[in-house]
Amino acid sequence: MDFLQSIITAIYFAFGGGLLFLAYTIIKTRFANRLNRITGIMIFFAGLGPIFIALGSIISPNVSSDAPFESSLIHNLLYIWELFFPSFLLFSWVFPVDRLSMRKFWRLRYLIFLPHIFHILLVIAFRNPEKLLNFLDVGSGEGFVSLILGPISYLLKFIILGFSLLLHSQETLFATINLIYALTAAYFIIRGRKLVANILLRNQISIIIWGILIAIGLYIIAFLIPEMFSMEIPALLQTVILIVALLAGGSSIGWSIIKYQFLDISLIVRQSLVYTISSGILVGLYILIFGQIDEIITATFGSKTNIVNIAFIILALVLFQPINSQLDNLIQKLFLKNRTDYRNIMEILSRRLISVFEPDQIRAMIEKTLTSTLLVEKIYFILFDDTLNEYALLPSHDYPKKLVISRDDLLLGGVGQLEAPSVIARLAEYREGSRLSEEMDKRHIELILPLKDANHLLGFLALTQKASGFRYSAEDITMLGVISNQLVTVLTNSRLYADSLEKQRLDEEISMARQIQLDLLPKCPPHSELFNICAYSLPSRTIGGDFYDFIPKNDGAFGIVIADASGKGMPAALLVTQIQAMMRSEVGNNMEISKALYNVNRHVVATTSAERFVTLFYGEFNPATLDFNYANAGHNYPILVRADGSHELLTKGGILLGAFPEAKYDKESVKLLKDDLIFFYTDGLSEAQNQKDEEFGEKRILEYIVKNRERTPADIVEGILADVRRFDQTEPPRDDTTLVIMKITQGF
Repeated sequence: MDFLQSIITAIYFAFGGGLLFLAYTIIKTRFANRLNRITGIMIFFAGLGPIFIALGSIISPNVSSDAPFESSLIHNLLYIWELFFPSFLLFSWVFPVDRLSMRKFWRLRYLIFLPHIFHILLVIAFRNPEKLLNFLDVGSGEGFVSLILGPISYLLKFIILGFSLLLHSQETLFATINLIYALTAAYFIIRGRKLVANILLRNQISIIIWGILIAIGLYIIAFLIPEMFSMEIPALLQTVILIVALLAGGSSIGWSIIKYQFLDISLIVRQSLVYTISSGILVGLYILIFGQIDEIITATFGSKTNIVNIAFIILALVLFQPINSQLDNLIQKLFLKNRTDYRNIMEILSRRLISVFEPDQIRAMIEKTLTSTLLVEKIYFILFDDTLNEYALLPSHDYPKKLVISRDDLLLGGVGQLEAPSVIARLAEYREGSRLSEEMDKRHIELILPLKDANHLLGFLALTQKASGFRYSAEDITMLGVISNQLVTVLTNSRLYADSLEKQRLDEEISMARQIQLDLLPKCPPHSELFNICAYSLPSRTIGGDFYDFIPKNDGAFGIVIADASGKGMPAALLVTQIQAMMRSEVGNNMEISKALYNVNRHVVATTSAERFVTLFYGEFNPATLDFNYANAGHNYPILVRADGSHELLTKGGILLGAFPEAKYDKESVKLLKDDLIFFYTDGLSEAQNQKDEEFGEKRILEYIVKNRERTPADIVEGILADVRRFDQTEPPRDDTTLVIMKITQGF
């Protein structure tokens, strides 16, 4: 039984010391915070209880029977711990919701301590009323002193007797008061939990609330109710219940501090607390093991063997540090390596963000991280919007509409001067006349996180207060600074990724447009024993502004079209596609050449801007007569080379399409003979330049065609393209290049 009592005493000392250390840690960490002070005081008085019980178990056996321990000063000091109950009631008024700040006469809260202060004075001052009565006995006599002090002595004796009678019932009376305090505090705490809007905060404080309520409930069952109704409960059962109550209450608060950063306790302090807990557990185990080994040695050898004890102590000293380190690491993994460990948070967030490119996913991840770790109530994103070319406050749950912020806004300029997270109060000089400042006030913003790369302000995050009510600590600011830097990188990567997706989408669309353009070109030119035609087209980009076409007519003739739209790429390609459709429509309606070009020109002028135009050559060849009728709308002059080497340019027509709505186009006719050829081309061929900025030119084209007139159209195309590539090796070519050659192979 002595050994069991020693263990119980050690447990009381351990719990009491742990609670006192916890109270000291809470108060020291944030002394300026009222909740920390009240919580620390409550835990301090709770820790005094097991300390005094442990001291009593040590002192009580050594006290003389003539002076019972229950009447001693040390025993009556035990009642100091009952100040826990008014402290608990005070705690319920500030946790989880602060009700004191809403009261006009909030300082009157200290009056709840008066009954217990009176109780302490009662049990200390009147623990031995007989001595007080003897002291007040002035004796009998007739002197002046006896005449004056006699009535006062009788009055004081009646008062002392009254207090003595009260002392006999004080345990029941103050057990009732303590029960009222405990139940009232429990009511306020449970009611306060329902007022907490933040779900994460509500779940976290539930651990503390239920831990404390379980502890208070067990104490009520084991001590207060038996004292009120004079019930007898075995001392061992009371001890077990008290230890469980201390374990439930203390561990719930300790768990919340270490696991969830309750009371805004910093990581360093939490690590210190974990180290103290692990060391205390290990020391306790060593004491128990040493005690057991000492008893075994004494029982075996009949006396203590100092050599064995010394050896065990040396072994314990050698193993203490490594075992304690392992135990400390285990506890840290269980408690600290979670979503309130800032280093762990930043590591996990970095891993997740690096693989996310969608802005909505990035935003959701940042919101979830900050609301779950710092318990930030709301986060607002103000980012530069490329589509608006302005900054915008992104929609949120309470403000579903995107709000555009002018780049000239004064507060936005102030944010651009920040290099690290800062409270918005520091930007006071930038707030007057700022619309953004008004919006920040509506949303109760407290902290600004600038998002800046080397040259630009990408935007910023605006954070409201914490749901817990605490201010942002230096540790919070450090973590938020790292997160904002990571977010800048992620936003930049996201924008680059979006640009790459857009480029990929455009490339796919351009590739599809190129395929459509190729499909619109003739699959093969007309062919006959009377003539041979070869065509070639190469855009400088994926799609081009050149086109050629062969349009059949009802009388057996066919039209040859070659055109070049101004510019390059998609706009030029769309324009020539439109021209191609109109030409096919006009020719299909058997429109005369001049009238067809007149109609197409009017349509181009009406449907395009002034800077958009097209050069076009259109000719109709009749194989039955070998007549070639044409009109040139500002295009490069096709070259007609006769069999004998003579040549002429097909110049008749008018100005380019798209310049003037009433432009007229004249038609001309030429007679073709055997071995005559016509060379059609666009300016991509004639304007090819070498490294000296010299153009390939029409002269070189003419000389090449005349010199090689006896070759087939396909050979001429291949040869002149090879000659141009040697002259201009630019890849891709600077301009679209299109060639069409028609050669008469038989005559009449």
